[in-house]
Amino acid sequence: MPHRKGVSEATGYPPVGMSRLGGVSAMFVAAVLLASLLSFVVALPGLGLRNWLVVLFELNAGTGSLPVDPLRILNPLDFAVLVLVGITFLGLQPALRRVSRVWMTIAVAMPFAGIALLAITRLAGRSTVMGAGLVIGFLMLRGTGFSRPLAYTGILANAFLLVADLTTGTPLAPLAAPLVGVGYVLLVAWFLLIGARLLGWSGFRRGAHVGGHT
Repeated sequence: MPHRKGVSEATGYPPVGMSRLGGVSAMFVAAVLLASLLSFVVALPGLGLRNWLVVLFELNAGTGSLPVDPLRILNPLDFAVLVLVGITFLGLQPALRRVSRVWMTIAVAMPFAGIALLAITRLAGRSTVMGAGLVIGFLMLRGTGFSRPLAYTGILANAFLLVADLTTGTPLAPLAAPLVGVGYVLLVAWFLLIGARLLGWSGFRRGAHVGGHT
C-alpha cells in the first residue's frame, strides 16, 4: 500500500538489503573483536589472532610476547575490521544522514580511507575507526531512531580507544591500557547493538512489504 512506503521513508528506515548487510557486518565486527581475545590464551606465530587494539593493550600493559614493532605489521584482521566497520556505517547512512548528510558521508568514508592510508604508511589509518565511530555516536545522539544509551556507548567506546591510541608511547601510556580494556568491551557491545538494530529494521521493512501485498 502506498502509505506504508511513505511511513518507512519518513522514519528513515534503511532499505532491507542495506540494513541487513549493515547488520550482518556489525555482527562480524563484534565476532572479530571477540575472536581476537583468544590471543590471550592461544599462542600463534606473529600477531596471531590479535587486532591492533589488542596490540595497543599489550604494549601499554607490558604483557604478552609481541613481534618487533607490531603496529607496523600489516595485519589482515585490521583490514577486515576497517572494511566491516565501513559497511556497517554504510548501513546506518539512510537513518543518520537525516541528521547531517555531510558528517554522515565523512563517517562512512573514513574507514575506507583508513584502508588506503594503512596500506601506504603501514601504521596510520586504523584510528579512522574510532574517529568515524565518534561521529556516528554524536549523530545517533542528535537523531530520533536510536536510544541515548546506544549513542553514549558508542561515544565512550570510541573516545576511550582514541585517547589510548594517541597516548601510546607517551608518559601517559600506563593510563592507556585500562582505557583500551574498557573501550574494547564497550565497542563490542556497541556493534552488537547496532547489528541488532539494523537487522531489526530489516525485519520490520520486510514485514511491512509483505503486509502491503496481502
